[in-house]
Amino acid sequence: MIISLFNSKGGVGKTTTCVNLAYLTSLKYKTLLIDLDTQGASSYFFDKKVKKRNLLNKNPSEIIKSTQYPNLDIIPADTKLENYKNGLEKILKHDYDFIFIDAPANLNKLTRDIIKHSNMIIIPALPNILSLRTYNQILSLKLNNNLKLLLNRVENSEIHKKVIKAVMKLPKNQYFRNYIPKSNIIEEMPFDKKPAVMKNEKIKKAYMNILREII
Repeated sequence: MIISLFNSKGGVGKTTTCVNLAYLTSLKYKTLLIDLDTQGASSYFFDKKVKKRNLLNKNPSEIIKSTQYPNLDIIPADTKLENYKNGLEKILKHDYDFIFIDAPANLNKLTRDIIKHSNMIIIPALPNILSLRTYNQILSLKLNNNLKLLLNRVENSEIHKKVIKAVMKLPKNQYFRNYIPKSNIIEEMPFDKKPAVMKNEKIKKAYMNILREII
């Protein structure tokens, strides 16, 4: 199953969601994380450097790297993808139960192909109306029939409750019933270079609930 994390807005928790879900999935399944964002945020969490890998022209054995976690491998970021034209499907043909893709936060030929070749697109969004507007814009492109909105950094406030109610008016197949709460532990992930689910049971439960909706 190929699951991509995408939003045309930055700073919505795309990479942290990708890393945490990939790690949790790897506890039971053979998992590959593909960092297709040339910024290399997911690669950073696994101490992999951003390079000109030219990954679309290489054998899988040359570009797939192991991580410090069993069952979780990664294809690190490739700056050559800035000039992407086609050929994404070549790196998606691997013997993994789950493939997670950290997509770049802009809509171009690469992200259109990522959306096209994925079984599910998770769109992390902050709990505000502007984020919902961005989700609707992505939905209107009609590039994939399985796009699901995931609310991130949710607090117990009246405005966030209103946003949740607004989301629940969407068709049930367009959003996750569960959401990710705002947490300093998630914010600290770049310092620790570890999935937040390893440090806190509440956060682990939140991401596990999302994973159960996927599987």
